[in-house]
Amino acid sequence: MVPDVSFSLEDKSVPSLISTENIKTAVGIDVGLKEFLTTNTGETISVPKFYRKSQSNLARKQKKVSRKEIGSNNWRAAQNRIARLHQHIARQREDFHYKTAHKLVRENDLIAVEDLNIRGLARNTKLSKSIYDVARGAFIEKLNAVAVKRGIHVIKVSPHNTSQNCSNCGHKVPKTLSVRTHSCPKCKTVLDRDENAAINILNKALNEVGIILSACGGLGVSQPVFA
Repeated sequence: MVPDVSFSLEDKSVPSLISTENIKTAVGIDVGLKEFLTTNTGETISVPKFYRKSQSNLARKQKKVSRKEIGSNNWRAAQNRIARLHQHIARQREDFHYKTAHKLVRENDLIAVEDLNIRGLARNTKLSKSIYDVARGAFIEKLNAVAVKRGIHVIKVSPHNTSQNCSNCGHKVPKTLSVRTHSCPKCKTVLDRDENAAINILNKALNEVGIILSACGGLGVSQPVFA
């Protein structure tokens, strides 16, 4: 008689998310255009501008292509050189994204980001080159992938008023994209615009999972307190 044999298909390689009770460190990040990202503590990572730095080289190669006979061997060779340059830019950006994602995941149990409409933003022709250089969507995807392997929370929150509301008192302070400093007329808080947004992003995320900042600056599980 053949004994019954059962197999478990559970994937042991992906850890469970850290429980909210064990979350000790959290960060809110605002992925921008002036800086690649700004955290709620004011730490910044600069935009590497891989695409912009290669624009003149790319333009020269594209000009050479235009002088070749379409379909000729020289035309194909010139097209290949352009494709290799685009591939090089993409690999540089990917490496930068992964290194940044690993840094954030190593240092935090919870990472808060905005749930942005990347395609909608890219339609702004004045900002499209900067948006593609930053490649927000690709970065968030990689951040999610790295975080899953470590059991780290990545919380996406609504971007509504994260830049406009004061992170200290909640008062709405309207500002255009050109205004880079948040200055609240109500509570007199003055912060870099992106740092203010990052604090609001973190507060929204902590509110979603039911965590508040303790008086000593640590994290504690509690009822949501942020509006």
